[in-house]
Order: sequence, then structure tokens, then C-alpha cells
Amino acid sequence: MICFMKPFIHRFEYELYMIKLIRTYIHNHLEWMVFTIGLIALALMSPDTTEPTLCLLDRFGIAWCPGDGLGHSISYTFRGDFISALEANFVGPFAVLILVLRIIYLIKKNVVSKPQGFIEEKEHG
Repeated sequence: MICFMKPFIHRFEYELYMIKLIRTYIHNHLEWMVFTIGLIALALMSPDTTEPTLCLLDRFGIAWCPGDGLGHSISYTFRGDFISALEANFVGPFAVLILVLRIIYLIKKNVVSKPQGFIEEKEHG
């Protein structure tokens, strides 16, 4: 047997352990990674573009959409143009603040306070 597999009786147990480890890693890190990538993409986006919208309400022909201009607002916020950000969608600057605080919280909780590869054992009882 390979030396790192010695604690496992069968290869199957090792594979189950690795699957559990990967699922735990994804569960602990997916949210902050997606938020970070999304904010970076919106920060790099040109707020003056008129690309097709991703809004489902607009695609169904409904003119009003609560998120209309939110991406542009976030992009303006990253450029420091708060007047244009509030004109595009008044929620944009607040969304940036909330998402940044959430990312910081998740990183502190899942990266700083836990060693990598840590799997919490659930108590049975």
C-alpha cells in the first residue's frame, strides 16, 4: 500500500474520504469565491456599455426590473462615481458594501480560523 493510504483499510474508504474532503472544501469556499469573482468582473466592466441584459423579467417583456442597472451601479461605485452609481440603481453602492463585508466574514470564518483540509466530525447521539 502507498504510505499515505495506510490509515485506510480499502481504497474505497480513501476515495470516500477524498470526496468528503472536496465537498467540505467547496462548501466552505464556494460562496466567497463566487462573490469575489462577480465583484471583480463588475469592477472591470465598462459601465457605459449597452450589452444585452441578463434580466429574466426583461426577457419576458416586463419593463420594470428591481435589478435594472445594478451591474452598472456597482461598476460606477468601483470607479468612485457615486452620483452615476445612485442614478443607475440606488442599491448598487450598498450591495458592494454588503458583499465586501460578507466576503471578509466568510474568509475569516473559513480560511483564517480553520486549517486547510479540516473536516468537522459530527457527533452521533
